This record gives sequence, structure tokens and C-alpha cells, in this order.
Amino acid sequence: MIIPIDKLLRYNRNKYIFTRANMEAVERIGNMRKFPADDSKWKVVPHVLRLMLDEDVKFEHHKPEDEE
Repeated sequence: MIIPIDKLLRYNRNKYIFTRANMEAVERIGNMRKFPADDSKWKVVPHVLRLMLDEDVKFEHHKPEDEE
């Protein structure tokens, strides 16, 4: 299976922000070294999701100053 469901279920931070970061990462797949080059590469979103859950692709979220 491409998506590690156990890691997705155990993800304990804001899932909305994680999902938005995932969608932003999908737009940048050309810059990812670990993105597969075989026939499964058409499954873009699940592969990027797996890379983010495995922390091969990292993202940072900074709260706007007015929310802190």
C-alpha cells in the first residue's frame, strides 16, 4: 500500500494544515528526489502523502503574528 494508514491515523497535529502542505508539495514534485520514477509515478498524491508522513519531505507552518 502506498499510504501508511497507521501513520496517517497517528498524526496528531493539525490535519488541515498537513493536507494543505501536501497539496502544495504536489505542485512541486519536480523538486523531490525520492519521488518514484517507475510506472507508479502517476499516483502523485498518495506518493507525496507517504513522503511527508515518512518525513522525507518536510514542511514548516508558522502562525501569523496576530494569532499568537
